[in-house]
Amino acid sequence: MDFLQRRPAAPLDAFVDVLWWSRRTEPLAASEHILPSGTCQLVIALHDAPIAGAAAKPEASWQPWTGGIVHGPQSTYYRAGPKPAGAVGGAAFRPGAAGAILGVPAEELLDLHVTIDELWGKSGRALHERLTSTAGPRAALALLERALTARIRMPLLMHPAVAHALRHACSQPIEQVRKQTGYSHRHFVALFRSAVGLTPKQHSRVRRFSAAVHRLATGSVRLADLAADVGYADQAHLTREFRAFSGVPPSAYRPRAPQSPHHHVAG
Repeated sequence: MDFLQRRPAAPLDAFVDVLWWSRRTEPLAASEHILPSGTCQLVIALHDAPIAGAAAKPEASWQPWTGGIVHGPQSTYYRAGPKPAGAVGGAAFRPGAAGAILGVPAEELLDLHVTIDELWGKSGRALHERLTSTAGPRAALALLERALTARIRMPLLMHPAVAHALRHACSQPIEQVRKQTGYSHRHFVALFRSAVGLTPKQHSRVRRFSAAVHRLATGSVRLADLAADVGYADQAHLTREFRAFSGVPPSAYRPRAPQSPHHHVAG
């Protein structure tokens, strides 16, 4: 599989962490668990074959999509079906920054998967058509960067309380961070959830899990050491949280590739 990614230039870099493009030369028969990262993701398929997804619950039905889709912030994993050959591009938004480009607060996208047709109408379909007719990955990423930059809307600045919490929520107790902002618990949670989609506590848990996933995907590590390094009380705590967010214990985690730690190959 060919893969290319890069960080966008200003001003888009304040809202998007990375732009990426990949091309699969052969279909992927395995299904995957897509693990939560605490952020919104934009995925645009540069082919016409449908891709199916489903919620984590076994009884949840599979929903196919084509064109492009926005995966809102997720509180647990969701399932992705087998993938066809072809190219796909996208963007990973920064926590709390997606709303300025997507046009809706992140909390309205919690645990949802919304096509760009539903979200942006004709302009979403036009972006997909332009990207599919673009020759080469670098040209596609440049076009996507221009399109997302043109969608930036006010407010351009993140609320200071949210920005402070995102900087410190993974290293300090949430209540301590809240007190530092000077806001009441209720007001602080409402501000954070509107921008990020998750509550401060949920986001802190997801980001800690995401740190563990990145470590596991890049090499062998003792689970007890990993638990201590990323902030879990002990290995048992790590295992409980890992299963809650991925559907499997750490010992059964199988990343699709080191550069795709949030893709667990399920079967």
